[in-house]
Amino acid sequence: MTYIELINNFWNVRRIRPMTSYEADFYFYLLKECNSRNWTNPFELPSRNIEYELCISRKTICDLRNKLQQKGLISFKEGNKRANGAVYTVLYVSVGNINGNVSGNINGNINGNVSGNPIYKTKNKTKNNNSNELFPPDPPPPKLPGKTKPDFIPPTLEDIIAYFEGKLPDWEQQAETFYNHFTSLGWRTASGAKVERWDSRANLWIIEKKQSNGSAKQANDVIDADIIIRSTTG
Repeated sequence: MTYIELINNFWNVRRIRPMTSYEADFYFYLLKECNSRNWTNPFELPSRNIEYELCISRKTICDLRNKLQQKGLISFKEGNKRANGAVYTVLYVSVGNINGNVSGNINGNINGNVSGNPIYKTKNKTKNNNSNELFPPDPPPPKLPGKTKPDFIPPTLEDIIAYFEGKLPDWEQQAETFYNHFTSLGWRTASGAKVERWDSRANLWIIEKKQSNGSAKQANDVIDADIIIRSTTG
């Protein structure tokens, strides 16, 4: 059995019985060691050598070689810790063996070394995502509660008088007229809309009265001027 044939044999087995990258790394390390011994098979290999070169623990070594033995790629015999190292045999897997016990080996291998070895533990936390997207969309921002307008509280006559004070010549009369006008309408406008700010309505009322008073004064000045002109020319 040549080096190339064993490599091709590995890929044939891996196609049927998927394995982790750590198993593959360990297997090719054993091939390298067997080749360095001029393909003496089986061969002795102390576990401390593997620990040093692959930087893995003895527990991980036991786990990996058990997996490779289950897939038929190697066999091994545990050595004596004080005297001899473990003895490994590189095997060639026939087509019949490759296809045998596929489901059991696949299930065992998928949940195998990575989850069992403390060195190679990984955390795979996934959330249920029913969409076809790789990452679920961000949740929509929470809706802010709508602002509620405070209930309108009609002003008293005293409030109106205090607001009108000094702003018109007849401010007391206009304040009372304004109050009676909107009270009779239920504090609604002529179009039926609710009055939300009575002070704005009062200010508009004052401006209109000032304008009308100014127009009346201007008209009176014109009349007075006309009378004076007629008296001087007559």
